[in-house]
Amino acid sequence: MIDIQSRKKWGSMMIGYKIALFVHILSIATWFGGLTVMAVWLRKSTALHQSGISMSKSLENVHNLNVRMMVPVAVLALAAGMYMLVTGTWGADQPLWLTVKERFGSLFVLLYIIGLPLYGGKLLKKVQSEKDESTMASTVKRYIGLLNFSLLAMLVIIVFVTFQIV
Repeated sequence: MIDIQSRKKWGSMMIGYKIALFVHILSIATWFGGLTVMAVWLRKSTALHQSGISMSKSLENVHNLNVRMMVPVAVLALAAGMYMLVTGTWGADQPLWLTVKERFGSLFVLLYIIGLPLYGGKLLKKVQSEKDESTMASTVKRYIGLLNFSLLAMLVIIVFVTFQIV
């Protein structure tokens, strides 16, 4: 009897783990794709140089999308990842790739959740108060650089975990 009950408990934990894994992967894919689209959108707005208003409006739209959609998706990825770590079968002897994912991935997500809305808001205010188009473009390019850095950090963590580098 005890064996059957422990199997049922283990089975329900595995279902929860698999759901969390699905949510985690879906969140990471959505986050990565969203950041890529936003970086391309901003690059296009700086390349066109039609007017300062379009660049300012593009940055405002991207920043709002980032804060309202990408930050919650990052929180969801972090929550699902933490759930998987808590319910996982790894002990103190967990592999290096999992340690890297756990520590650097979580740190990156926290920095993204806290830092990007603050720094992005600061850049947005600077662009909105600016009249010179070239200064506006350089500020928007800093935001693009921040998005590209985020994409690169995510890509490094994804590659490290996918290949389970030891």
